[in-house]
Amino acid sequence: MPTIHMKSTRKQVDTTDSCAYEGSRSMTNHPQTERDAQLADHFRVHLTGIYFSQIGPEWDSGGKCQSDYLHHIDIGISGRRQVMHEGKLYDLKPGQVWFLPGNTPVERRCRERCEVLFFKLSCDWLPGFDPLLDWPDRAPRLAQTCDVEEWRKWQTPGREIGVVELLQLRAQLLNWIASAIPELGAVITKHLDTTIQFTGVFDAIEKNLGADLRLPSLAAVCGKTPEAFSMAFIRSTGMSPKDYVMRRLNQEALKLILKTDIQIKEISHKLRFTDEFYFSRFFKNMNGCSPSAYRKQFRAG
Repeated sequence: MPTIHMKSTRKQVDTTDSCAYEGSRSMTNHPQTERDAQLADHFRVHLTGIYFSQIGPEWDSGGKCQSDYLHHIDIGISGRRQVMHEGKLYDLKPGQVWFLPGNTPVERRCRERCEVLFFKLSCDWLPGFDPLLDWPDRAPRLAQTCDVEEWRKWQTPGREIGVVELLQLRAQLLNWIASAIPELGAVITKHLDTTIQFTGVFDAIEKNLGADLRLPSLAAVCGKTPEAFSMAFIRSTGMSPKDYVMRRLNQEALKLILKTDIQIKEISHKLRFTDEFYFSRFFKNMNGCSPSAYRKQFRAG
């Protein structure tokens, strides 16, 4: 007789006496609260890197406005810096936590030695589509003040950061973003209103992301001609399908460069560029320096 192995199942049963819930009332059964809960559940923060920097006048951008596609949250440990955005000057002082959104060029000013702990991150609601990169009111925002001494420990060389601490940090980053952008719910809602019709397209891009992804294949998802699809996409999102795919390619390239040991040539192949030279040229156009230089500057770990 063959041996029969019974797969055990562990039932999950609530055995709490019903009287324990007497006097309780739901705080989330209002229609608007339920909708807001769905918005909050799907909003994600993706931590790309944690860095401690000792900087001085070399941090100054020399009058140029510069940015990247990753958001920064800066904690000033010592020294004072400034950033200029659209004619407004922001003082970044010790003990302050600043949210510096990606895709937001600023002029950096620095005349003294400073210590800064900063986090590079991205956000999304729909996979790969960051609502804060195209938020029209994006600008440097003061999130909170903090105890500098509490964050000095993060600058210890070789310090190991465990799972629990990373989970706590992720919650803290989300808290800072929500504090810096009290209108975050409206930002996400507007983002969804303008992009929800292209959910299938975004899914197709995530499944097939590569430098060889072409407009006709995306247009086919919507059942439109490439021209009609491109015009509708621009009206809805404010950017062309090509620009969006380039942004996603760049985000994936940044992730691979910062968080893995994969060689630049392999990253080029993984993202389906024709060759390493083409990938390097693409990356430099998007980020202002070569992939190898970027990795050297912001080496994870």
